[in-house]
Formats: sequence, C-alpha cells, structure tokens
Amino acid sequence: MNDETKKDFSLSKRRGIIPYWLKREIAVFSGMFWESIKFILVSIIVFSSVFGVINGPAFWNNVKWWWYVNYVDDHSGSWWGLDLPKVYKTAEKVEPNNTLIIPKIGVSAPILFADSKQPADIDKLLSQGVVHYPDTAMPGEKGNVFITGHSSYYWWSKSAYSNVFSILNKLVVGDTVYVNYNYKRYTYIVNNIKIVAPNDLSVLSQGNGNILTLMTCTPVGTNYKRLIVESQQTDPRPNSNSILKTMGTR
Repeated sequence: MNDETKKDFSLSKRRGIIPYWLKREIAVFSGMFWESIKFILVSIIVFSSVFGVINGPAFWNNVKWWWYVNYVDDHSGSWWGLDLPKVYKTAEKVEPNNTLIIPKIGVSAPILFADSKQPADIDKLLSQGVVHYPDTAMPGEKGNVFITGHSSYYWWSKSAYSNVFSILNKLVVGDTVYVNYNYKRYTYIVNNIKIVAPNDLSVLSQGNGNILTLMTCTPVGTNYKRLIVESQQTDPRPNSNSILKTMGTR
C-alpha cells in the first residue's frame, strides 16, 4: 500500500464509512419522518375524539350492549326497559299504534309514512322516528314493507331517534321484530342480513312474500354502505284468513 492510498484509507476511517453529506441527509429525513408520524398520530387522536363526540349516543348503545351481553351474559334485552303489551284477543286494538318494536336492541319508534321520496323530506321525518318508504307494501300486505332509520346523527339535533338503528347490526337470523300498524300487531322473523351500496335499489323490490326490510347507514357515523335486515312475516300467517286488508287511516 503506497503513501497516497494509506492517506485516503486513514481519512475514510476517521470520517467513517458513510460520507458526511449522506449522514446529514439521513438526519434531515429522519427528523421529517418522525414529525410526520407525530402529525399523523395527533390527527388520528383529534379525529377519533371529534368522531366519538358527534356519535357518542350511538357508541354508548354499543357499550351498553357489550356490557350486558358479553359481561353480564344477559341476552334477554330486558335491560332496555321496553314494555311490549301482550295481545290476548285477535280483535283487540294494539298500542302504541304505527310503531316498530325490536326488544333485543331496545327499539321502540313511531313509524312515519313518507309521501315523498326526496332525501330532504325523508330526513325531516327521520328526526321523528323511523320512516316507511313510499310505494312499498304496508304491514299485512303482500310485498316488501321498507323502513329506514338513522344509525347515528348529530346528538345536538335534539331527536330521540337520531341513533335508533345504532345497533341494528346486532340482530341475527331468527330474531323477532314487531310492527304495530292500524292497531294490529305483525310479527316478523329475521331471515337475511346483508350490506349493500347506497345506490343498490334492489332492496326495494316488492317480491311475492310478506317481507319487512329495515335499512340504516353503516359503519355507524358514516353513509358509506347500507345495512339491510330482511324479515319474514310469521304472525298473523300471511296465508291465513286472520289477516285483514290493511286499509283505512294510519
């Protein structure tokens, strides 16, 4: 090894294998990287906090469900405190009239019958309960009774029904849904659950059976997709003479 080579080797050894300029660039990049990570983490925390505050009541329903079902192991739904009057006579008038009742998830909401399909008009009614979509069957009629409700809405909207369907996703095949309509109770059993795109109009198909379809936005706090819960009428039996033609005042 000549003197010049020894000099270059000695200089490289003192400075290290990585050149100074590269070390500087790495340091700058490392600083930018960690600042970006901190910014992302702070943004996630802020977004989660705001999202949680806006959708607080809906999340509280999920917490309550988790506590009683998973921790207390009480699947009865009685802890929602719903009063479901028993019907002893076929001719007896059932109260409350025009009401959707789902004991398992604590839903008891008035059914509003929309005359318009305009989203703005339906949104106004959603603050008062759940909404029956126009041109779909009425309870007891052959076809598809289509009802929609909020999974979550601004808690300051002062609506008791802004999160009426917040835990609709807890329903499973075999669960029971009741509809009081024209002072008569109709019982439905869940037979299908699916998630569809917002523009999927096939869910409004009337079909040949006596079906109840419940729809809400999912995931909670977004309008990304639609959760669809379909049920089959079991009582009164659709093919029995006990079903009266559902005509008259609402």
